[in-house]
Amino acid sequence: MTDTSLEAQILKAAAKSGADDLPDFPDDQSDLPSDYEYVPNDDDDEEIIEDITESDLLKYLDQQRDPLQVVQRLFYHEINTLSAQKHEHDWKLKCIPNRCMEELYGQGWTQMDYLLDLDTLKGANQEAVHMLKEGKFVPAGRVKDVEDDPFRDNNARDDAIIWMDPAANDNPPFFQKVLDFYSGPLHDDLSSMIRLNGKTEYQLAYYHPNNARYERHRDALPTDDPEDTNQRRVTAILYLNANWTNGDGGELKIHGHENADTGLEDSADRYVHPLLGRMVIFMSGVTDHEVCPAKKERFALTAWMR
Repeated sequence: MTDTSLEAQILKAAAKSGADDLPDFPDDQSDLPSDYEYVPNDDDDEEIIEDITESDLLKYLDQQRDPLQVVQRLFYHEINTLSAQKHEHDWKLKCIPNRCMEELYGQGWTQMDYLLDLDTLKGANQEAVHMLKEGKFVPAGRVKDVEDDPFRDNNARDDAIIWMDPAANDNPPFFQKVLDFYSGPLHDDLSSMIRLNGKTEYQLAYYHPNNARYERHRDALPTDDPEDTNQRRVTAILYLNANWTNGDGGELKIHGHENADTGLEDSADRYVHPLLGRMVIFMSGVTDHEVCPAKKERFALTAWMR
């Protein structure tokens, strides 16, 4: 039986990367030069693993299996069928509209506005500005990634960050309300539809107004293994930018999904404006995205659910 686990695919991709540099073995010569003579040694059975970039690894994995179809298997049920839609009332979602849950399954991402009240959102924005003035943000490139990801290029991003925890005793009051919403109703809705193992990371990010950006990337590798504890499964981003207008930059660009068989885009690129109270949720292992250069201070709270 072929091993289709994520670990096996990564090893195969790395081995294939090294194999591309090997010389061609001639098949039209009867007397081979000595360089091709077989000399047995103890290392013959060792598999040579080469370094591979994140983009090359994702490209290889996407060619093997459609990433959207992979992450859809993390859902407990198919939810874009007529049969499933007849039972939408059984979902009993607390905050995510049924339509948005269908979009998350069908295209890998969705967006919603004002899941939280305006006073909480404005208060969290003011608290973020205060934390910035107090110097609590640290440039992301100086922070060791929680996953110690060897594929990630820290030069690809210009933001500064604060890691947050709903259980901490020193969270600002409005941010505590936001974190309680993340860890409560939002997580409840997502975990009722998607296989999550409970671990969530929370990060508040600040983008300075001098074209701070984050290059195209993906938050995780595509996996359908419900026992996997390494890969992030769902990304939820809440924007906390008061008085954002066109021209302020900082849009989230969601890249269209490429068909692995044809190489063509199944969907167009989309731009999400980082308005106060807007939330974007996407499947971490399928959605390529980037933050466009910001012309105005930009705050966003992201949760990665595993």
